[in-house]
Amino acid sequence: MSKERVIPWQPTVIAGPKQALLVTPETAKMMIKKSKRPLMVVGPLVKEEPLTDYAADIAAKWGLPMVSTGDAYKAFNEKGVKTKSYGLVEITNLLQDPNWKGVQGEGQHDLVIFMGCIYYMASQGLSTLKHFAPHLKTLTICKFFHSNADASFPNMDDDEWFRYLEKMKQD
Repeated sequence: MSKERVIPWQPTVIAGPKQALLVTPETAKMMIKKSKRPLMVVGPLVKEEPLTDYAADIAAKWGLPMVSTGDAYKAFNEKGVKTKSYGLVEITNLLQDPNWKGVQGEGQHDLVIFMGCIYYMASQGLSTLKHFAPHLKTLTICKFFHSNADASFPNMDDDEWFRYLEKMKQD
C-alpha cells in the first residue's frame, strides 16, 4: 500500500507557482511606503458609502493617484474626489507597458492597489499583470482574497474588512 499523501483541492491555489501573499493592513502600508509611484484602482463595488470614503481617505493619506473604473467615477466626482476614469481592461493594458508614463505622466507605476473591482474582472486583470508586467507589484485591499495578486487581504466579512480599511488610513 502506498503512503502517498493526498492534498485536497484548494480553489485559491490554482494560479500556478506564484501565489498571493496574505497581508495585514500593516504589511500593505509597508508596501505602499516602499513604492515610488503607487496607483489606486477603484471599481464599481466601492461607489456607495462607506466604501467611497474609505477609498478616498486611503488615497489621500498615502498620496495615491486614483483611477476609477466602471461607474465608480460618478460617485467619486460627486464627492469632489479627483480620479481619472479608465476601463479596467484599458488600465490593465496600459500597466503592462513599461514605457507608459503613468496616469500623472511621471513614469510607470511600480505598485497598483485594487479595491472594489468586480471579482472575475479583477482576477483576469491581475492574472494578466502577473504574467506580462514583471516591473509591477499588485496589492488588493478587497474583502475577498485574490490569488493572482502579489499580495491580498484574506476573505473576510464586512465588519472585519472595515476594520482593515480603517487601519489603512492610520500611520
